[in-house]
Amino acid sequence: MRFDIHVGKSYVNTPRPQIAEIIADINHRIHQPNYAKVGLVSTFAIAIVVVCLSYVWLGVFILLLGGLGSGTLAYYRQRDRLTTLNYRCDNDIQLRFVTVQNACQMLAQSEKIWMEAACKPVTNKGRNAGASQVISLSKTPVKVACVSPPFIQTNIKVWAIDTGFLRLFFLPDYILLWRRQLYSAVSYSALKIGCDRQQINIAGDLPSDARILGQTWQHLTSDGKPQPGIRSNQKLFKVQYGLLRVMATIGINLRLYVSNVDQAERFTQSFCSVQQWLSPRQPWEQRQAHTPPKSSVDTLGFSQNRPAHEILGVKPNASLADIRSAYHHVARMNHPDKLIGLAPEFRQLAEQRMKAITAAYKTLSQQSRREQTRSGRP
Repeated sequence: MRFDIHVGKSYVNTPRPQIAEIIADINHRIHQPNYAKVGLVSTFAIAIVVVCLSYVWLGVFILLLGGLGSGTLAYYRQRDRLTTLNYRCDNDIQLRFVTVQNACQMLAQSEKIWMEAACKPVTNKGRNAGASQVISLSKTPVKVACVSPPFIQTNIKVWAIDTGFLRLFFLPDYILLWRRQLYSAVSYSALKIGCDRQQINIAGDLPSDARILGQTWQHLTSDGKPQPGIRSNQKLFKVQYGLLRVMATIGINLRLYVSNVDQAERFTQSFCSVQQWLSPRQPWEQRQAHTPPKSSVDTLGFSQNRPAHEILGVKPNASLADIRSAYHHVARMNHPDKLIGLAPEFRQLAEQRMKAITAAYKTLSQQSRREQTRSGRP
């Protein structure tokens, strides 16, 4: 599937796909049934049975033929799961996007970035190097790099922040969020980014770009000196990191500790400058983003004339059992409850899709029952 996306005032009269349409289509393609695995397992089982019956060469031939067929199915499935986003931006949007790319590149120059995993208040500061809270950082560092989003190819360079469980991909018009094998999106104006300087007491090796303020010990006296008589009183470094906060109302609340304070502050300043630049243009952006889809075509491209079997992804002469199985799978993947907490247009899209899916199921099931009645089958 290919989407041609024109962004900017210069293309205000150019037809443009809705972000909800794009997200729904990508998620639908990603979770298509994997028949290649089923075919490979079935072929292997048949080959084992044939070999056990002493037809060794026939079993090998079946295994090779099944492997070739499964590989072909896997190739076409991978191709069908891929979505192409072709962007064309006017000069203003291009300038904004380049600023975002440069900001990500500056942040990527930091040697280490960690995500805050937990934060607990301290009751006895004397046993915790005088700190007011204990912070647990993620074991795996956060990555900032120019990468390709999963199952998406595009004609632009896409920078991303990868925290492990959540990835943010910066596009010219929206920020894509990838988590739990599903995409969602948030506008630049809805993402809140801030940066503070945070002092942390840490032991062990330090990043080379970290700002060291001094040293302390794990156990301190009231006047800040190491407690005498404690042999295991660990020496700690006082380090200043940049605390980068990334928040949005759709359930994003990241606290990232950046070893290079200057790069963290530059990233925040550049990103906020883009948001300020966008503010007077936001009404136009909102009109583009929230224009309701046409009634004859829903936001996944399910036109009223599209065959019911294509909506459920079954053959025209599929059995009633296959129709039910396909309906339950498609309905489960596109149920509105999966979009709780996202923007209203996403839920509107899901509701429209569920209506189309339910109507297709009713049509196919009625046809299947009529065919069973004609043929005299139960």
